Amino acid sequence: MNLKKLATMANVSLSTVSKAFSGSKEISESTRQKIFDIAKENGCFDKYYNYKNDKKVIAVICPEVESAYYCSMVSRLDNELNKSGAIMTLAITNFSAKKENELLDYFTCSKMVDGIIVISSSTVIKANPEIPIVAIHTKRNISEVDTLNPSFADAFYDAIKHFVDNGHEKIAFFGETHTKSHQNIFIKTIQKFNLAVNPDWIFEEKERFESAGYSAMQKIYAMENRPTAIFCAYDNIALGAIQSIRTHGQNVPEHFSIIGINDIPFASHYNISLTTIKANSSTLCDMAVDLIMKKLKNKFFTLRQRISLRSELVIRNSVRNISNDKI
Repeated sequence: MNLKKLATMANVSLSTVSKAFSGSKEISESTRQKIFDIAKENGCFDKYYNYKNDKKVIAVICPEVESAYYCSMVSRLDNELNKSGAIMTLAITNFSAKKENELLDYFTCSKMVDGIIVISSSTVIKANPEIPIVAIHTKRNISEVDTLNPSFADAFYDAIKHFVDNGHEKIAFFGETHTKSHQNIFIKTIQKFNLAVNPDWIFEEKERFESAGYSAMQKIYAMENRPTAIFCAYDNIALGAIQSIRTHGQNVPEHFSIIGINDIPFASHYNISLTTIKANSSTLCDMAVDLIMKKLKNKFFTLRQRISLRSELVIRNSVRNISNDKI
């Protein structure tokens, strides 16, 4: 089956058939569809269809979109890519390094996308000369691609200092399986203030989100020796801890002081206004889009550097000064 036979079967000119397959706007959609239907029936549609969308397609690989944090990052990337005239396609890894590698291999080998943005990578990403890759919030020292990371060290220091300045020396950490890096920074920061790290107050729950915070807080209530302050690996965990505290007829910050991370929308509105660390993820997303679009416009444009953006402590009302309680 050739184009001339298709034209005869569709009762149109050869030029019209060529325009239909090239995406020309000079012919009507009804005529185009008629030609396409005949081509599909005769098994030659894929052979002649050569229309290419002028928009770039960017694959975003993300661990999950259940949390408000990652969901907001994906939404921000989609919005900024649309502004740049690009289309986003999303792939989820469920925190699996194996799946992340499979997705990277698929997107780079199939050439189905023009660029890739990886969020919270848990693997070492290799650069590809044909497809630009930018990583946000990486967990490993990645040298072959440009990376944009929030820097938490200073903000963790400010958070612990805020606890200490308000008389808190007994500080617990609530985390879960995927927050080991935050736990490590917490322990290092506590030691800078010459405070004892009580292993009984370091929690790595199997549950996630509010369930992790609720579960850890229930364990605290089972102890005789309890902390006065709780540092949570992210805000959802803090909200779960607050819920547990209220089931015991107590409140934040009257009975426990709490600080979270990520500054999700609920943080400033959920009953108690939560003190939290803002990772400036929106700025990281904007920078990632700007960087990958520059790479697409100029394949020789490369930075191959690690860009670190300082996080900041947002002080609200979830920490109480207990200095006078000790007198």
